[in-house]
Amino acid sequence: EKRTVTQIEKNGYPDSIYINAAKIFQGIRTEESKHRNRVHYGDNSASPIVAFKDEHSRRVSYELAFNALKYQVLLEEMLLDSKAYPCYSIPDELTSLLVVMLYDLQDRKFQKRKTFAEEELVAEVQEIGHYLYRY
Repeated sequence: EKRTVTQIEKNGYPDSIYINAAKIFQGIRTEESKHRNRVHYGDNSASPIVAFKDEHSRRVSYELAFNALKYQVLLEEMLLDSKAYPCYSIPDELTSLLVVMLYDLQDRKFQKRKTFAEEELVAEVQEIGHYLYRY
């Protein structure tokens, strides 16, 4: 029996996935980055409350957060080298969201993100998405 592997085209995620992944990333990111003085993530003292719609959302959120963590230094370098960071219109508390969305954007080979019909749009996700597309 021959197995075929189908490539699933990446279309991005609903806004809630990005928000949850950013909260997870904020809690697990490493401080030892050589860019830590130049990339600021805001206050990390409060434990983020993450609400998942279902098991799939939980898995995808964690996968996205851990992938961003794996490439944290590279993603920070991309933001700094492209002059996309610092951005004074985006508060430090949203830097985790910026990093998570940048990881996903490059993982999709910089293709536009699909919007989901049943999706609840989150203003911060939309703002950062537009900001990244401009760069």
